[in-house]
Amino acid sequence: MKGEIPRDQWQTYLAEFSKRNLGRPVNLEVLSEELGDQEEAQMLPFEGMTLETKGSKAASVEITLGGTGAADDRNLTHTVSQVQLIVPKVGADGREEALEIESEDGTKIILVFKALPELAEAAS
Repeated sequence: MKGEIPRDQWQTYLAEFSKRNLGRPVNLEVLSEELGDQEEAQMLPFEGMTLETKGSKAASVEITLGGTGAADDRNLTHTVSQVQLIVPKVGADGREEALEIESEDGTKIILVFKALPELAEAAS
């Protein structure tokens, strides 16, 4: 698949990806033959991702999304087990627009970064 991150670079890539995209609003979509397509989160700030490299959870990616302060208690942690592919989608400006993570069973998790409404209006 075009743009796929090699497995031996996953940990470094996810750490750098997390730093670059910290706080950006994101939607988390789950695409599954068993469950269909579902949006699990909308416009939550991206907090980061980690890769488990050892033990029974090896090759699992944990995605953390969360509220911004005490007044915003929206939080989500989503774990993708038995990851097989990690593929970023980069926009014309060089920033990540989305990240697709596919598990061994074919389920795809897609993080789609969104523009803040006030920023989108200012760009118009």
